[in-house]
Amino acid sequence: MKTTRLTTKAKREIRYFSSLLLMLLATMCLLAFLTSCSEPEAPRKNCGTPATVKDLRGLDGCGFVFELENGDRLEPVFYPSTMVGCGRIAAGVDPLANFTLRDGQRVTIGYRELKERVSVCMVGKIVEITCIEEVPSMATNP
Repeated sequence: MKTTRLTTKAKREIRYFSSLLLMLLATMCLLAFLTSCSEPEAPRKNCGTPATVKDLRGLDGCGFVFELENGDRLEPVFYPSTMVGCGRIAAGVDPLANFTLRDGQRVTIGYRELKERVSVCMVGKIVEITCIEEVPSMATNP
């Protein structure tokens, strides 16, 4: 049986393509890791914080904020529909997406402070709303 010996050039080409294939495989694994998303833990549905909606759209960079009973203000993050899912909003639902806010509206909310965020409005803490419910108004009949 005759064995064939590879030339130096052929060995170099094999090493080149092997390392190229290994780099391609490593790049694909890294890309898969960086683009994968896992469902974040669903937020607790604790709507136990009473608040009043304040319309601050007249101030530069402001919108609707929540004023707590102690006077503290919370600036909610409004997620565009393109941000829903993939680790941005737990369970893929933004509680504010289908909720109409009005100035003076009484609500109870649940929230999570986003300490890594900054605001143009700068009137309160930046928060992600995890739960919101409208408080029925107590209309008095004469």
